[in-house]
Amino acid sequence: MSAKRIAILDRELAGYTLACLRILKQNFKVVTMVFHYSPAANAPFDHGNIEGIDYTYNRKDYTFKQMLEIVEQFGPQIIKIGSWMDPAYLKIGRLYKKKGIPVIAGLNTQSDGSVGQRLYRQYVPLYLKRCIDYLWVTGDRQTAYAKKLGYNGNQIRYGLFCCDWNRFAPSFYMTENKSEDAFLFVGKYTSSKGVEDLLNAYRNYRRSADNPWKLYCAGDGVLKGKIEREPGVENFGFIQPKNLPKLMQKSKALVLPSLVETWGISIQEATAAGLPILCSDVCGAGGHLVQDNYNGFVFEAGNTDHLTESLIMMSNLSEYERNEMSEAGFELSKQFKPERWASTLMKLIGTDNNTVLAAETGNTAKLS
Repeated sequence: MSAKRIAILDRELAGYTLACLRILKQNFKVVTMVFHYSPAANAPFDHGNIEGIDYTYNRKDYTFKQMLEIVEQFGPQIIKIGSWMDPAYLKIGRLYKKKGIPVIAGLNTQSDGSVGQRLYRQYVPLYLKRCIDYLWVTGDRQTAYAKKLGYNGNQIRYGLFCCDWNRFAPSFYMTENKSEDAFLFVGKYTSSKGVEDLLNAYRNYRRSADNPWKLYCAGDGVLKGKIEREPGVENFGFIQPKNLPKLMQKSKALVLPSLVETWGISIQEATAAGLPILCSDVCGAGGHLVQDNYNGFVFEAGNTDHLTESLIMMSNLSEYERNEMSEAGFELSKQFKPERWASTLMKLIGTDNNTVLAAETGNTAKLS
């Protein structure tokens, strides 16, 4: 069987994207080509040795005409678009959709009923349908938005974001628990991530607790100074994905207090690592990976008192109760693994179900 040729037109290459591409390459006979943007200043991912990509191009170095020539020479059998904000990506999608080549685009937007979204839904769907065959959503909230854009049934695929599960899961299996009494926040240091609410709630928590936990923070952003000045808080700065499992091993629970969070990949990573979760009710991943009082606590976004109460409840749990939450969350994390991502893509280009099933179960030999 000849190798399937896959073209990916993406945004910045995050660690979880590279994990999915690596598994795709390991489990299937493919040749991959990726256009991508440079990492953001407050999330400087170090790609290192990119195992899952055969040909990679920095988007800013190429005009649309140059991009199209490269893609045509490559001859893809499927195109996956990671960003609709690049008109060149959509133009290429439209050209290849006309040729009968499947085009799938990621969707991580929740329907919020805003005027902007209503206008977008009025004018954009017809154009999108000319460029994109399938929308690949992260979860149920994004599915609702995909339907409002005119996509239904098998035009919608699930599991867009899959963390580097095989990197984080060993933290759960460790026989020695080396965790410290500490909450962990992972994300950009911005207001939209709820950082100010977190600091206020943590301050209140410290006043009420006899032996308060520490608060570890991993990230970067404009609120870095406030984080570093807060008593009890330790700033680790931006952590490369390969080093994040070690920090999760040192922590007892993840807290994500976002005011705006379409998904929240850190929730996936933390459940895979066996951490109980504290997250706001706007986090898209929370709807699939966090059940209140089962593997963590869900609080109202922007409600500092509710967040404070959640911090207190988590630190007051017994070790047995936290272990129960850890095991429950770990099982939920298995919904989103890179193997699922890879098989979803391959099914769209006609790879037979036996081969896909073998890959999903970790056996790349074709089933008889």
